[in-house]
Amino acid sequence: MAVIELYKTEVHNEVWRYTSHQNDVLYDGMNWSAHAIERGNGIEQSDNPLRADTAFEVAAGSELANLALNPPLNVAPKITILRSEDGRQFYTVFAGRIMAGVWNDGFVSVELEAVHTELQITGLTETVTPQCRYSLGSRKCGHIESTRTVTVTAVDGNLVTLTESLPLEYNYGRLKHGHNHHYIDTQPNVKTLRLLHPATFTVGDQVEVNRGCDRTLATCHSRFNNAINFGGAVNLPTKNPYIGDPIDR
Repeated sequence: MAVIELYKTEVHNEVWRYTSHQNDVLYDGMNWSAHAIERGNGIEQSDNPLRADTAFEVAAGSELANLALNPPLNVAPKITILRSEDGRQFYTVFAGRIMAGVWNDGFVSVELEAVHTELQITGLTETVTPQCRYSLGSRKCGHIESTRTVTVTAVDGNLVTLTESLPLEYNYGRLKHGHNHHYIDTQPNVKTLRLLHPATFTVGDQVEVNRGCDRTLATCHSRFNNAINFGGAVNLPTKNPYIGDPIDR
């Protein structure tokens, strides 16, 4: 019997279930939707636990591919892979996080990192730069951004036209349609958004949009009134004041 793999993906309290089998699979009282998924049998092993990982490919345009390419803000989706040789008993072969999705000729390569690598990281060095190093809406940013619902009137690849006018504050923002999240690359005008990847919705759909941040102090102050939490160092010198060498930042 062919090997069957199940892919369980979680973001907060939302759960998606897929299978690499050609047909849907009923397991543990849940339906696992068939997806075009291909994964090698190998899971990289290393003396360094930070290097234990694996990857798989999924058809571009699918829900799983869109989740890998456009994850929710500040969240690495959790993923668990279960495997069965007989179609009855499944065993967990991988548990971790989705770290990245990369376009690959009609497919999306999904890169994973094992769950225990997060537990092994006891501390990270924080780099100081002129621009803010905090993501909008994160704990250190402290800003609570409200979501606006708008209606789509036209879709042309990654260019989306809306019925409502938006202030020119949505470049680098986020657009959500159902479970799919998109990055807003630029905002050409008050009724048009250019996404980083092709849109997965159609005319008449309602989508949720959030403003973006270019991580500058001027935007932090004028757009979000949040300069007190700005995470950059705009006056950081570019040269060592004592010997004149450039400062690595």
